[in-house]
Amino acid sequence: MNTPKSTENHLKKRNCDHPGCPEEGSFKAPKDRTLRSYYWFCLKHVQEYNKNWNYYAGLSSEEIEHEIREDIVGHRPTWKVNFLHSKRLKDPFHFFENITPSKTSFSKQKGKTFLVTPRHLEAIKTLKLSPPVTLEMVKKNYKILAKRYHPDINGGNKQSEEIFKEITQAYRLLCKVFKD
Repeated sequence: MNTPKSTENHLKKRNCDHPGCPEEGSFKAPKDRTLRSYYWFCLKHVQEYNKNWNYYAGLSSEEIEHEIREDIVGHRPTWKVNFLHSKRLKDPFHFFENITPSKTSFSKQKGKTFLVTPRHLEAIKTLKLSPPVTLEMVKKNYKILAKRYHPDINGGNKQSEEIFKEITQAYRLLCKVFKD
């Protein structure tokens, strides 16, 4: 019986790419991070390969972080959305009418400013500061207040311990804003 070539190729079994394995290679596994070329393994060998394969192998922690952030948006370009300042924003249910954005509460290097949430304003007040603030101002006031309210200095006073916790939380929150 004569069969056409395309049917003949379809009927051929692919061998497992693991050296010395006579089984059929029914399962594909990526050769590298490009995910464009694959090995074909039998079930036993694809499971073994998958246990040991690491997509992020050979990347630094910064490169891994970048990959994860890019993956969130499908590796497409994105732009910051500042919908509170948009003239085209329609708010029929008045969700945003009481929100007034502040663009001058934080200043970073070279004049960059950030939108401040009420939580950030509370942290600024906790550190006895008022906007606009810089990272240096945050660090300086944190050191002063931490020395004043540290529990070891105040003999384990519970009130000073609570104030110290609030100061530390505020400091961490504000430092995170400046590092992003």
